[in-house]
Amino acid sequence: MSINTQLDLSEINGQPGLDLLVCEVDKLVSLPDIYYRLESAIESLSSTVDDFAKLLGSDPDLCARLLSLANSAFYSFPAKIETIDRAVSTIGLRQIRELVLVTTLLKMFTGIPIKAVNMGSFWEHRVAVGVFAKSIAQYAGLPQSERYYIAGLLHDIGRLVLYIKLPDLMNGLLAQCESDQQFLYVMEQQQLSYTHAEVGGRLLERWKVPQSIYEPVQYHHRPAEALEFLHMASAIQIADAWVNKHQVGSSGEKLMPAINLDAARLLGIQEYELEEIWMLALDDIKSVVRQFVSH
Repeated sequence: MSINTQLDLSEINGQPGLDLLVCEVDKLVSLPDIYYRLESAIESLSSTVDDFAKLLGSDPDLCARLLSLANSAFYSFPAKIETIDRAVSTIGLRQIRELVLVTTLLKMFTGIPIKAVNMGSFWEHRVAVGVFAKSIAQYAGLPQSERYYIAGLLHDIGRLVLYIKLPDLMNGLLAQCESDQQFLYVMEQQQLSYTHAEVGGRLLERWKVPQSIYEPVQYHHRPAEALEFLHMASAIQIADAWVNKHQVGSSGEKLMPAINLDAARLLGIQEYELEEIWMLALDDIKSVVRQFVSH
């Protein structure tokens, strides 16, 4: 069965249907073995930089993508990183793991024809949300701000799954949300009793991706419901709304969601400050968008 095979809508309506959808996608597309081998190596106290370099070096295509991203404007390292062992020692294992996650997902979904959405525009939106979420976290003085980038980058992966597995439904909702002036994620909830956010979060959780990634993805439209990563979910909600407002790429949403003011208060950011953060982040957004779209 191809990943493009459409599922029967009646079978995946409701929460049990969400589990079925996630299981079905997991059967067809899953993270490569190298991701889990890297996880095991990180957990092992005896692993060395050479061990990580050899492990990553077993996948030349992955290495090329990792080095390309490591040398992007997003990281802005003063010297070019030319080897995997240098990347490991410079960037750090956790960020290498997250880069492996992003690069494998990017490769996994590249080349899949989706009539409902332009994939270049889809990636542009996700990258902009990721970079802006990181910028918001930096402005707010939150620790480990780079983690906001990864979760922001993956926040709409569930919508990609819906476009692939339920194309007729999503094509219909895209047309209807524009004519009815309704949010696409609200119409997903009405039709399925869950949204793309829950699909993405549950899929990433099933793939044993860290909670710091799957939880903000799952709750980026309802950040107050996040359990441990409330700040991250809040930053991604704000970034998603702001990027939609400025029409940088698109994941299909036609309307501009409002900034969640409770989320902004939690982060200690006034709405007027977002314009300043946005202007400071624009160059990085443009540079990283070029990096991703070129892949």
